[in-house]
Amino acid sequence: MRHIITLDTVPSLQEIAQVKCGWITHVSWSPDGATLAIANSTGLRIYAGQFGGQPSHIIDGHEGHVKHAAFAPDGRSIASVASDRYLKVWDVPPTDTPRTFIGHESSVDCCTFSPSGELLASGGGDGKLILWDVASATPQAILTGHEREITSVVFGLGGDVIFTSSWDQTIRAWDVKAETGGVVFAKHNDWVRQLAINPSGTMLASASKDGMVCLWDVYDSSAPYCTLYAHDGGADAVAFSPDGALLATGGRDGKIRLWHVHQLMAYQQVDFSAALLTLERHEKPVLSLGFNGAGTLLASGSGDNTVRLWGIY
Repeated sequence: MRHIITLDTVPSLQEIAQVKCGWITHVSWSPDGATLAIANSTGLRIYAGQFGGQPSHIIDGHEGHVKHAAFAPDGRSIASVASDRYLKVWDVPPTDTPRTFIGHESSVDCCTFSPSGELLASGGGDGKLILWDVASATPQAILTGHEREITSVVFGLGGDVIFTSSWDQTIRAWDVKAETGGVVFAKHNDWVRQLAINPSGTMLASASKDGMVCLWDVYDSSAPYCTLYAHDGGADAVAFSPDGALLATGGRDGKIRLWHVHQLMAYQQVDFSAALLTLERHEKPVLSLGFNGAGTLLASGSGDNTVRLWGIY
């Protein structure tokens, strides 16, 4: 029986499985935590109800490297984006006839569904944030503001705000209802690799090539709650646990670190010594992290071409 990964049990976290998948860009769990999607250079590998060995399904409908994947809130579809400039939405289980969303002018690097599932947000190499109407597969808004490619996109505050990060070293906040150009929410000292939002939608985590992971109040970006010097060489991945108590980070040093979120808020700046646990099984940068919905598993994708599953027995 798997135990929930909590502040008390996290010291017992261990690797329980792994698969080799080629160049891995992103890992994404279905809302019920039963299915794991792995985006890699050739497509999507879907593991439904099991992990290890051969995947349940393989999706290879893109003509370029798949950069990111995201499940819809109801778990009945999954979106994928790629260097071929297309966003595609597939049924789950997948069929051969996805819906194709056309609007970006270069590689599409990130996507996410709104909490209601009615909107999709995508960003990419053209620096544009596109809001799509899922039902019609048409752009509802095409927003500009970033000076370089967009690397990550998340919804906050129940879907009223979108946060994006970019190679231009900034995080921008966009009012979904106003559909206007985003304001600069915060800045790092190097490009911002990834964002994560906590379960309540009120705290934002950002990982940057400058090695820092910052925790932000979504209502006030004047200063971060805390700045973590998290990884030598740069921080690449962040993920909150389902209860919001834990933050997982990964970086260029090949390490995964687990942090106590509430404890971090008592300090302005911390370093490695504040981490609850450091996992060192990956041989290259950790590029993506994700907890399943039950909080019993943590998936990590790395430049060493492996996805590893971590849990507690």
